[in-house]
Amino acid sequence: MKKCMAAAWLVCFALLLLAPRVVWMAAGERFAAQATENTIPTEAPELTRENYRDFAVAFENYYNGNVPFRSQLIMLNSLMDLEILKEKSINDKVVVGSDNWLFYSAESNIDDYKGTNLFTQEQLLQIGRNLETSRAYLENRDIEFVLFIPPNKEAVYGDSCLPSYYKKGELSRAEQLTAYLRENTSVRVVFPLEEMRAHRDDHSLYWHYDTHWNAAGGYIGGRALLAELGIEVPPPEEMTFTEDTYSGYDLARMMNLQPYYEEKKPADINYFVSGYNGNNLQAVSVDDATALVYHSDAPDARKLFMVRDSFAGGMAGVLASSFRDTYMPHWNGFFQQSMIEEQDPDIFVLEVVERRLDYLNTFCLSE
Repeated sequence: MKKCMAAAWLVCFALLLLAPRVVWMAAGERFAAQATENTIPTEAPELTRENYRDFAVAFENYYNGNVPFRSQLIMLNSLMDLEILKEKSINDKVVVGSDNWLFYSAESNIDDYKGTNLFTQEQLLQIGRNLETSRAYLENRDIEFVLFIPPNKEAVYGDSCLPSYYKKGELSRAEQLTAYLRENTSVRVVFPLEEMRAHRDDHSLYWHYDTHWNAAGGYIGGRALLAELGIEVPPPEEMTFTEDTYSGYDLARMMNLQPYYEEKKPADINYFVSGYNGNNLQAVSVDDATALVYHSDAPDARKLFMVRDSFAGGMAGVLASSFRDTYMPHWNGFFQQSMIEEQDPDIFVLEVVERRLDYLNTFCLSE
């Protein structure tokens, strides 16, 4: 009898292990979901004489990324943490704030907010040299140079929406760098933190469930940059912000909870921004991974060239409608210095979001 019971338990245990795989093989397409946590699926590695030492790790990574019902399990775990355990840190990427705000913690965002990752003096010197060299390179070609830093979401809303145990530091890395460059170099810097904070209660300037600013935030940030370039557009008080529920949901996707947050009430907030002159703006080519290219009938005939990240999308409309021609290549793997000669711009803007300021340690335009 005992042997029968033991055998039965072994069979049950084996079925428990094998059942998910069998069900997945039979009906996996019905349960398949897009890759979660913004990960890129990997293919099964092949064992060769050259990779036998690393094969075990590679296969483990492949299996972990392709385990049956992975998306459903991650979603269940995130929901339990969120709704039952009331956790604030769902994983190593997302912090849950108040009023349905989500915040990014995988890069330097939280350290930026707390002011615990300030640049060393050597790093400030290096960045200053890099940007001065770049400014001189552009100036020799009669091209204006401006550094533009979109603030992190935490810098604008952290003190009111982050969990209270995250204490805001006296000085952030972006504030430190901005002050240093203004005092020690001739580089023009725009860091529109005060403009964003001044209007943060009028509208939601960032998506609640995404790391990026929305069109309202992009308009306010873009307006600050245009002011530096000598162009005035209407203040936010004179604009019309029409609510729209589109969101990128990148933070929700990191928890595999995009469907959950899509059904949240109120929904995430974006805006259609109207009230400024679009000057018959035309999108010539729009590819966020490569370049955003525009043409307009703007009276300002200068050509804008912006090396940018994904934050440029939220302000592309107001920026591109202010210049006759605009070319915005992405700095991550696409921008090449030779493009400057090819495009022959009048203005060069380097746009780097606050959390990725380390990029400035290596960015340098030179002869």
